[in-house]
Amino acid sequence: MKISTCKFLISLVICALLSACQTAQYVTKPNYPTEASLVANAYENGLSAELDLPYLQAYFNLKQAYQRCVAFSTDQTLVFTDNRLEQEIELGTLFAKTEHGEFLQKTLVEGLGQNKTRISLFLPKQYKFAKQRFKQDVLRALGQDSACNLGVVIPIES
Repeated sequence: MKISTCKFLISLVICALLSACQTAQYVTKPNYPTEASLVANAYENGLSAELDLPYLQAYFNLKQAYQRCVAFSTDQTLVFTDNRLEQEIELGTLFAKTEHGEFLQKTLVEGLGQNKTRISLFLPKQYKFAKQRFKQDVLRALGQDSACNLGVVIPIES
């Protein structure tokens, strides 16, 4: 009886140690050193869709979702989101970059007039699930990704 209990405890300790060594996997590649090289080497030259909502709403929905679900940090790596809003030309740009400034993605949010928006996503050609990721970003732009959109984002008019 004591030998079987001892074997069980040793097995339990080994399993605990092995599971403690497992870490979450985060994607930081493929990436490009510049925005221009990312766009030039984008999957299908970028994926685009037109949506029926104001561009500011789409921009702020994506900004919120990216901050919640795209940006991350670990002890060894960092991915952050950067963004630029140019209201005078109705254009928003969002990026995901590595800690060294390499570009993982670029998203354009363009106002097309009365409650019409075009979003364009530029991912590296080597990105394995570009179309699925784009569908996810369309949901995020609409504010419908329950894991990443926390609620209604109200753009502040300046």
